[in-house]
Amino acid sequence: MDKLAAWIGKDLVGYLSFDAASGLFAFDYAASWKALPGAYPISPFLPFVRASEDAIHARSVRAFFENLLPEGNALDAAATANGLARGNLFGLMRALGRESAGALALLPEGETPDSTPALLREIGWDELSQRIRERDLRPFTVWDGKVRLSIAGLQDKIAVYWQDERLYLVEGAGIASTHILKPIPQRASLSTLVANEYFCMKLAEAIGLSVADVRLMRVPEPVLLVSRFDRQLTSSGVSRRHIIDACQALDLPPAYKYERNFGSGKDVRHIRDGASYSKLFGLGSLSVQPAVFTMAMLRWSVFQYLIGNSDAHGKNVSFHVSRDGIRLAPAYDLVSVVVYQDFENELAMGIGDTFTFNDALGFQWAGFARQCGINKTLLAREMIRMASVAKKAVSSLPDDIFTSEELLFISKVRAFVFSQCERLVQVAAQLRKVSDDLI
Repeated sequence: MDKLAAWIGKDLVGYLSFDAASGLFAFDYAASWKALPGAYPISPFLPFVRASEDAIHARSVRAFFENLLPEGNALDAAATANGLARGNLFGLMRALGRESAGALALLPEGETPDSTPALLREIGWDELSQRIRERDLRPFTVWDGKVRLSIAGLQDKIAVYWQDERLYLVEGAGIASTHILKPIPQRASLSTLVANEYFCMKLAEAIGLSVADVRLMRVPEPVLLVSRFDRQLTSSGVSRRHIIDACQALDLPPAYKYERNFGSGKDVRHIRDGASYSKLFGLGSLSVQPAVFTMAMLRWSVFQYLIGNSDAHGKNVSFHVSRDGIRLAPAYDLVSVVVYQDFENELAMGIGDTFTFNDALGFQWAGFARQCGINKTLLAREMIRMASVAKKAVSSLPDDIFTSEELLFISKVRAFVFSQCERLVQVAAQLRKVSDDLI
């Protein structure tokens, strides 16, 4: 049986194992970890004491660790760079698990987190620009023959250490990446995506949401530098903080990040077993402060509607984990998707029983409130408040950081958000009139 040791800092948490004969995974906690005063299970579905059969436990283990891996082309590049099959989860975790999202580091047995020296390899601006332009020739995630990303998602990005206005690739003891760097996409129609995300993140911050800090830079290609909320600078280096995304919190594999996990075809559109708003709000029972959690989730949900982010799915929301429970992490990956004309804008998670923004009116939001266990009067009041604040903020955010092309696009985002603010006030009025007997 193959094993990898899971560490958080210098503490051994447990062992991830894989039995090739049965195809089953397992995760067993170290007695030393469970004895620590602040110890906690790494996932609600991987408790200290197994409460499920081996096959069910194995499925939960696989889902948890599979959610740590990149997706799409980034996963293909990682597999190729390490000479592995795409479906070899254990092999990929061995290759990529030293620095994944959150605090866990997966190492071969016998190796400890401080057994290798800290290494910093600077990325110059010219080199970064060249690598952005050469993505047709070599994957952006592979540098110096090593995969520099073990974070979920489809978009090109690498994990970097940012210090004194300089970028580094890092590995070894006492050091970890502090930021995620996201370049402009290769697809020409998405040339404004970096500006789009920057604007939406700053808008969310301006209206009071907790968001990851972002910075728009040009090398000269636009790149977004996103501060990692699962990292913390300390006097002794970089401390890693444990987080889980919604798929991990809900015991779902990454393929279930969309509510309609089999798609929207005529014969399968009724199947809604993936991540959903109602399931996300249900996680409040695991929260340190359930009322605070619910309000934060409500504002996150309404904000997706305000900006037209149809791709707000189960891997675009995360939670800090501690012995006391979970807390909603800062928002990330906030993008106005509907402004792009060549995209399908079906909602990743339905509002009530609708999967389109146009149909999300008072009745559907009333269904949303009921499904999520929210008082609809509270929801209506918060909609009106957020619309009022967003109206002012969307016009007051500075423009001088954008190019003329980006500014033209941002004007479309502004116009959409402004129209959504007006619509939200109307929806709130409709919502208050919906009889509970009708939903």
